[in-house]
Order: sequence, then structure tokens, then C-alpha cells
Amino acid sequence: MEMKDGEGGCAMHRTAGPGFSSLPEGCIVDVLARTSPRDACRVSAVASAFLSAAESDALWESFLPSDYREIIARSSEPFPWHHFSSKKELFFTLSHSHLLIDGGKKSFWIDKRSGKKCYMLASRELTIVWGDTPHYWEWTSLPESRFAEVASLQAVCWFEIRGKINTCLLSPTTNYAAYLVFQAEHSYGFEDIPIESSIRIIGNETTTKIIYLASYKRESEEAEHDLEYEYLSIEDVRSWINDNLSQLYSSPGNDLLGFDDVKTWMNNNLMKLFVPQEYQEPSASMRSGLSYPKKREDNWFEIEVGEFFIEDGEDMELEMTLMEVKAGHWKNGLIVEGIEIRPKGDL
Repeated sequence: MEMKDGEGGCAMHRTAGPGFSSLPEGCIVDVLARTSPRDACRVSAVASAFLSAAESDALWESFLPSDYREIIARSSEPFPWHHFSSKKELFFTLSHSHLLIDGGKKSFWIDKRSGKKCYMLASRELTIVWGDTPHYWEWTSLPESRFAEVASLQAVCWFEIRGKINTCLLSPTTNYAAYLVFQAEHSYGFEDIPIESSIRIIGNETTTKIIYLASYKRESEEAEHDLEYEYLSIEDVRSWINDNLSQLYSSPGNDLLGFDDVKTWMNNNLMKLFVPQEYQEPSASMRSGLSYPKKREDNWFEIEVGEFFIEDGEDMELEMTLMEVKAGHWKNGLIVEGIEIRPKGDL
């Protein structure tokens, strides 16, 4: 502010200093790079003076993961670098599509709000107990899956799925969560059954919680679902098999039956094991605080396995586990796409 003496008193004149918009573009880029992609888009929308800096390759390069070139090099298909006219266009392509990497066993994308790295481990990348035995799990293709194969549960008592990822692949100083992504429309044996989920950095303490893969049924569902079944123990199943399987081989000409014949006969007769009982809707107090699946925008369902924080410079192996081995009854019909790992609260 400048003051001048004159007749009749003193006059005051304001001297305008340089504004923020008059800074070199490189300085504005440095400032915007300390915000987020969403903030940069907002600034450019309300302040035209920032538009050039907010659209610059230098800014959007800073929002991309530092190793994005190495990740893209692991793509299962040739990556169309020449299709992108700017780093901003590349950023939003990677945030709106899923890049299959590592032989199609992982998918990669970035969170559009923060630029943090996200992955999904395909079911083929997971360790599934009995997963290589077709009588228990089958591998099939679904058009709605991003992967070539998904795991389809045929029938198991011992349900166990494990996934691992190295923390150096994730964004540092970030709170992540892992989610099982699946379909359970035609499943049975999971209703009201607690699944133990856990997450841990190998060698460190394990964080465990209880989740449910199938919601309680509602009265509005079809009448055929109005009956639930009382599940029997493994010992009951074994006893029933010993008492009844001989019937299959006692008939003339059946002495050379193979496993597929036995499986067909078992599938046709197994429901005789179960005793129907009236279904009872659980009370609100029973349902409160329980973790149930949520439907995603891609029409799959997800349930959080657990959350964890990635320290800066951390290079350890993270293990995620889902297990149900205590109920002792058969489970069927679950389709597993994979385990998704993304910043907590983002989809």
C-alpha cells in the first residue's frame, strides 16, 4: 500500500502485487501435484488461469504410479501407447479399465480419486483347497468376468481360499482393504454360516473377523426357499454313505461303475440326508454388526476380508484367507472371480 500527502489530506493507493496465476507454469504444477487428480480437475474448472498447468503432462505424470511403465509392460496384450494424446488421457484410461497382467492372473487399475494402485488377483492366482479336483471345484468361463476363468464350487465341506501379494506392488502410506468378489445366486450351505476371514503381513500379527457369504432369506422370497435344512455332521454323512453306497453296487451289472457314476448317484440321493425345518427370520439384534456381501456396479458381489496399512518402503508378503471348516456340512454353488485390493472406501 502506498500513501501520498496532498491538499485536503492524505490519499491512499493500493499497489497490486503479482497474483498466483502469474507464477510460472512449472510452479503451479508443483503446487497442484501436492493435491489430488480430483482437486486438479476442480481447479481447472473454476480458474481458467490454471487450465494449462492442470492439463499438463508434467502434472498427470506425477499422479500416475512411479512404476506404471513397468506394470503396463506386464500386460497380457499389447498396450496401445500411440492411442493416448496426453498423460491425463492415459490416467483416466487406467482408472476406468482393468489391465490384465502377469499372464491374465491379475488385473490392474488406478483409483481415479487418488491415483493409488489397485489389483484383483484372479481365482487362478489364489490357493483354493481342493481347487485342482474337478469333483469339488470346476474352472469355467463367464462373459461377465474380466478373467478367462473363474472357480465354481461343486461341493466341499472344507472351504478354504488364500491369496498373497507383495506389499511393494501397492501404493505406500495407504490404507487398503481386500475384498472377495463372487456370485452366490445358486449357492447353498453358506446361509447363516460364519466364515472366518483374516489378513496379515506374513511374520506379523493376524487380524481376524467373521463374515457371511450369503444373507439371511426374506419372507418375500419364493415359496421354494421357505424351508431351510438342518445340516448333518461329517460323521453322519460318512455313516449314511457306508449304509447306502452298497446299494449302488449290489445291482447286477454294476460291478464296473466308475467315479462319475457314483458321483451322479450321490448327487441324486444326497438330499435324503437333510431334514427340512421351518425357516425363522432372525431378529434385528442378531443381524446388527454382521458383515454381509454388497452388490457392485459390475453385478458381482463383494465382502471385505480385512484392511491393512502400507508403510512407505515396505516390502513384505501379505496373505488374505477365508475359511469355514467347523460346520462340517456340504457347500455348493459359489463362483469366485478373485480377491480385489484397493484403497479403503474406494470402488
